[in-house]
Amino acid sequence: MGKNKSHVYEAYEEIVEWYDTNRSKHLMEIEYLNVIIKSIPKMGSILDLGCGTGEPIDKFFHEKGYHITGIDGSKKMIELCKKRFPEQEFFVADMRSIQLNKQFDAIIAWHSFFHLPHEDQRQMFKMFVSHLKPGGVLMFTTGPEYGESWSNNGGQDLYHASFSISEYESLLKQHGFEIILNKVRDPECGYNTTWVAKKV
Repeated sequence: MGKNKSHVYEAYEEIVEWYDTNRSKHLMEIEYLNVIIKSIPKMGSILDLGCGTGEPIDKFFHEKGYHITGIDGSKKMIELCKKRFPEQEFFVADMRSIQLNKQFDAIIAWHSFFHLPHEDQRQMFKMFVSHLKPGGVLMFTTGPEYGESWSNNGGQDLYHASFSISEYESLLKQHGFEIILNKVRDPECGYNTTWVAKKV
């Protein structure tokens, strides 16, 4: 345990088929995805950080005509995304080090941001700001309280970290975001703690 604390995507590389089979495709995230649709231009641009295999979130936006740029540290996952959505842009990268010199209407970090250690999460907010257009929307998932944990997924131990709810609120405010929607352990969405915020 601990070997992939700083590079969880290396563990995902080992379980791509398992993940693709077991990742829920029934859009439990729909409430949050609809908030993004209502908040950004039609056929706008979306940056998906930790896009995984592209389903179901990228598929949802792709079918509605949005332009997607997907990033993941797993080469196998990106290869799968490129096959499924050849019209969109996908490439292998560590979300902590991207510099795309481009701004997007929305950024999504669903079940990816929370794999980063605490200090890396703190630093990510600068990247969110630099890659979002004014009025752009940020969506990400976290844990419900401060801490670190490990979970077994397909035989791999995956690291997770979270700040407290109040600290995420502080980080968003500090970086110029207004919270649109936040639900802690939402029972309608797999008990995820989800944030949707607008860059003011």
